Amino acid sequence: MHRFQTTLLLLAGTSFLLIGCDKAAPSSATAASTAASESNTEPSTTSAPEPASAPEPAADPAPTPEPTPEPEPASEPTPEVASDPEPAPSKGPIIAHLPGGVPLNETMKPLKDHPEYWVADISVAEVAEGEAPPAAITDDTQAVSITMTAWNMHGDHGHLLLSREMVIPLDDKMVFPGWQEALSGQRVGDTRKIWASSKTVPSQQMAQGAPVVFDIALMGVDQFITVPAPAELPGDPVGEAELQNSDSGLQWYDVVVGEGASPAADDRVKVHYSGWLVNGTPFDSSKNSGVPFTVDMRGGVIPGWLEGLKTMKVGGTRKLIIPQQLAYGWNPRPGSPIPPGATLIFDVEMLEIVDEDAPADSGGGK
Repeated sequence: MHRFQTTLLLLAGTSFLLIGCDKAAPSSATAASTAASESNTEPSTTSAPEPASAPEPAADPAPTPEPTPEPEPASEPTPEVASDPEPAPSKGPIIAHLPGGVPLNETMKPLKDHPEYWVADISVAEVAEGEAPPAAITDDTQAVSITMTAWNMHGDHGHLLLSREMVIPLDDKMVFPGWQEALSGQRVGDTRKIWASSKTVPSQQMAQGAPVVFDIALMGVDQFITVPAPAELPGDPVGEAELQNSDSGLQWYDVVVGEGASPAADDRVKVHYSGWLVNGTPFDSSKNSGVPFTVDMRGGVIPGWLEGLKTMKVGGTRKLIIPQQLAYGWNPRPGSPIPPGATLIFDVEMLEIVDEDAPADSGGGK
């Protein structure tokens, strides 16, 4: 009997702790009186043998702990967070983070003279010990060979505009103001990132209202072309002829001064010609076929030819030194042996002014 009372007290205490004082107390009292009278008809949830075994009351809290399942709702947000990033790649390539139009990359700095552009080196060419450093862009650099990749930025995602190799002059007018400053000091093998404000990028080239990011990988630099000394010029020797210059940049030697007439602006003339690069590499000549070339002085040939021929006289021979801006510029015809930005040298012999009905040719200098 004493053992039963002790067991009942333990059960009552456990019920008080787990269920609470208000409603657990009468239930414990009823269980105690029922166990004392050894009646198994009153409680439907409790059997008489239960109080006889001491370990079973300790097992009651294990199946009934209500607080244990409560943490389950806390695990519900976990799969939701994991699934959020999945749609991000469909927005396009992430190439920079520019919140509010300002580069987040802490290495990017605004240009001194053009603060609307931000620049950072994103990779630098490695130089082995004892090797000469790679060529770098200087004030004397005329053109650069680059791989340019450009994006229109929308938030932190970019729309690809272009990605290709090109040779381009180091001239602010060719790309954007500050172009030369942005690339200054970059070395061959380096890649530089340039962020350009939407207010400064030409709208006809890029999307309006969106900044543009350029990745510029420098592949080579070209310095100002030095024309060879007269004795080293390819073709006919210039002898005692003096070098002539025009404001456009055209240069020439009158190797033989003609005695005939000069062509009018709407004339056609027949000439023989041969052309070389400044390094002496030949690229074209009418003498190979023996057939003179007919030039329409109204157009159809490079500007350097039109300017160089208009002051010649029939019977004369002139050596023309034509800079790239009066020749094929930075975008020569595909398949041409003339490289971008090349200065050209021509020997031109003016044979005759032809009948106005004679057709013009398409060739040397076109």
